[in-house]
Amino acid sequence: MTDTTASTDVPAYSTEAYAAVEKAAASRHSLYVPSVLEHAAQLLTDLWATGERHGVATSEWGWAIDLAGGALDVVARFYDSTPNPERTPAKIVALQGHLIKALTSEEIGLTARLSGPGVIVERGPATPRGGFHGDADVEVRIYSDGGWAFSFAADGASVMSIVAPASEAGASQVAEVVRAFVRGELGNVFRR
Repeated sequence: MTDTTASTDVPAYSTEAYAAVEKAAASRHSLYVPSVLEHAAQLLTDLWATGERHGVATSEWGWAIDLAGGALDVVARFYDSTPNPERTPAKIVALQGHLIKALTSEEIGLTARLSGPGVIVERGPATPRGGFHGDADVEVRIYSDGGWAFSFAADGASVMSIVAPASEAGASQVAEVVRAFVRGELGNVFRR
């Protein structure tokens, strides 16, 4: 296995594990930021290493179980569906502020504003069609009892989870995902 590290504080993961986790992510109805994929790849690397210590080659897991998908699903629960009683309304407002700052930064360059419980992001010319007339803006939220999600700002719109940390760094990564969606780089993810 080839080890890579993001920093000296982050445990190593193999490039094979990252590729397997990325492939598993493509088949799920959520979008994942890089730090979550790295976290799942670290877990998968450790699981494969444990198997190897027991004489089970990495290649042997595929016939019995989707270990990469399982690692991704387990890690995603930390970010997406585990209730967090410490996530107060003030913390949510702060995270929304970080998101707006990231979305409107020079690097991302979108127009965003706080609106009720979410952040409204102006659609761009390449944004997939959404809403009653196909021209709805995008709404991004973070929940006190879950994670990040976005949808078109329209009644009854489908919601897509963005699995990311509830932190300033996570808000920046969410902004990158939203930028890619608004600019048409992800296509219509709601049709997965």
